[in-house]
Parts: sequence; structure tokens; C-alpha cells
Amino acid sequence: MGEGVEEVSEVQGLLIPQRQAPLLLPSASVIEIIGYRELVRDEGDAPAWMLGRFEWRHLMLPLISMERLLGVERQQRRGRKRIIVIHVFDDRLEHPFVGVDATGMPRLVNINDASLEVEAGEAWPSDWPVLYKVKIQETEALVPDLDRLGALAASLEQAAA
Repeated sequence: MGEGVEEVSEVQGLLIPQRQAPLLLPSASVIEIIGYRELVRDEGDAPAWMLGRFEWRHLMLPLISMERLLGVERQQRRGRKRIIVIHVFDDRLEHPFVGVDATGMPRLVNINDASLEVEAGEAWPSDWPVLYKVKIQETEALVPDLDRLGALAASLEQAAA
């Protein structure tokens, strides 16, 4: 680049609708957005945030409610719900993918230094799957911890084995 020209670093992200605050994910971690489908419920003592398992590309993946993980009571809501298939990069999982429920269609956003502001002062409990609370294009959102989501999914697989 020529002298005096700043390189703008920008990535695309997706705002995943939730009842309270949307989730902000890098678009590279979102594999597919699918319509809600029939769930297979786990037998036994599945945690409340584990909504069940769904079939995706001949795999059975866990469907996780981020709202329940964060202590928000889930309510039945009208409108089209979606399942967001996320790559969680966890080698302890047989298949490194999980589903997260969404209350509507995700929205594409451009993330750069000018559009993203990390909100200071949030101290998340260490076992919560949230890295940051941010403001992106005037919308408050939560950035999930994909490593933590992967670890939670792995603990479910180990418990089922």
C-alpha cells in the first residue's frame, strides 16, 4: 500500500436474534442457517439449555439454547425460529458442530474498529459461554465463547457415552 493509506481491517459477522440481546458471531463460524425441525429429546438428566438433538447432513447435533445457558427463561414465541449450525473447533467432539436456536433470521453486519465497541465493566462468570458484551451499529450484542460451547457439547457427548 502507498504511504499514508491506512489498511482497514474488517470482517463480516452475523447478528443472531435472541429474545434479550442478539449474539454476534463471525460469519466464518456459521456453517448453515436452517429452519427449525423436529428434535430428538435426550433421555435422562439433560440440562435445561440442551433443547434436544437434530439431524443435519446425516449427523445428530445438539441444539443449545444460549438464553437458557445465560439464565433467561425461554418462552414460546411466534415467528419463524431458526437453527444456526456453528463450527466450534473442539477436537473432543465427534463432530465439531452445534446448533444454537434463534428467534428469527440473522442479519449480516460488517465488523471493524469504527463499528464495534466493547462494553467495559461486564464480569462474566467463568462458566458462562460469553466473551464480551459489545455494541455493533447501535445494537447491543453478546459475543459467545465458541470454545466454551464446544466444551459444553463435549460434556454432553461424554455423559451420553
